[in-house]
Amino acid sequence: MKCIADPRFGGPHRLSFAIAERLQAEGIETIFLFGPETDESGPACPFEHVHLRHLLFLRRRRPILNLLAFLLWLPWNLLRIRRTIRSRQIDVVDVDGVLNVPPALTAWLCRVPVLWCYNDHLPGTVKLMLLPLVARLATRIVIQGECLRQARTASHPLLQQKATVLHTGVDTTVFDPDRYDAEARRRVREQWHIPPGGPLIGIIGNLNPFKGHEDFLKAAARIKERTPDARFIVVGRRLTTAPGYWERLQQLTAALGLERDVICTGFCDDIPSMLAALDVFVLASIRESCPNAVLEAMAMKVPVVATDVGAVSELVADGLTGTVVPPHDPEAIARAVLDHLAKTPEQVEAMTGAARRRVQTEFSLDRIARRQQELYATLDRRRAHRQNDHRRDAEND
Repeated sequence: MKCIADPRFGGPHRLSFAIAERLQAEGIETIFLFGPETDESGPACPFEHVHLRHLLFLRRRRPILNLLAFLLWLPWNLLRIRRTIRSRQIDVVDVDGVLNVPPALTAWLCRVPVLWCYNDHLPGTVKLMLLPLVARLATRIVIQGECLRQARTASHPLLQQKATVLHTGVDTTVFDPDRYDAEARRRVREQWHIPPGGPLIGIIGNLNPFKGHEDFLKAAARIKERTPDARFIVVGRRLTTAPGYWERLQQLTAALGLERDVICTGFCDDIPSMLAALDVFVLASIRESCPNAVLEAMAMKVPVVATDVGAVSELVADGLTGTVVPPHDPEAIARAVLDHLAKTPEQVEAMTGAARRRVQTEFSLDRIARRQQELYATLDRRRAHRQNDHRRDAEND
């Protein structure tokens, strides 16, 4: 059972659906547990799934009311999860996010192994409160990068003992540049009324402050000064959890004089086509874990400029498969983008070809799905051994 409490559809959902499809082909069934359905829930889940309310006890908006609602709904949620675990004979509970406590607690009480993905960015006080609980309840802990594993487990010996690294992955048959020709690129530009000829630079991700859209826009203004025919595209859904952010971006766009140069598409369900239209992809985030968008751009052979956050430096070999720049540095982003635009076609092909090969060999979805399957199998074997031990102890008594 895969448990994702965040109702905002994004990278974790897409990746989980794709892995579940691979596992299904191997005879492994995945049941999904989600938070409540909202306008931001995205496409329907193609697998058996359950929606529960108030799974997260900590939210930025109305934290006190949310905590009270969490406590009020906790008994019902625990019972519902327990019923699902038992009726569907769940072998492993895979929990996404440290704040997603109810499914992990229920699985622990039911003596079902817990694979807990620690990819959150948490305040220090929350870490102090939650990490001992995570270390106690989790059978194994997945962290999406070696640098993140070292940083997040440094002061917790039990976390260190249980933690393993599993990066995100990309389906390179879907994110395949050979499927998109010049006509596909033209159609995207035509759809969004982008003039032909000039370079198109894009950022892809939900409109969340930590994605660094403001730095992207400031970099765009610098790029525009030196490349007047450049256009910029912002792909991503507006979030109700980030009130006022969209308005802030609009105001900044106007202040920078970019109203005619920046296109905002909203949610897009065809990311490969959008990437195929780009000349440079930018990740401007100020914090991340292991951003799937970077790997998707690399797989599509789009030049990448990415900020050095989370596990980015483990994905992008700076200068070989893309460019890594400091976070919160629009000037560095602009310089890197302009450097890519100045490359010859042969130089671009050398770098982007190396980037795609890196994704194919190290971060392909098939490779990540196999690793996930191995983790599940290991946890299931441990459970079987433990049950046999309990059975023998009972017989001896």
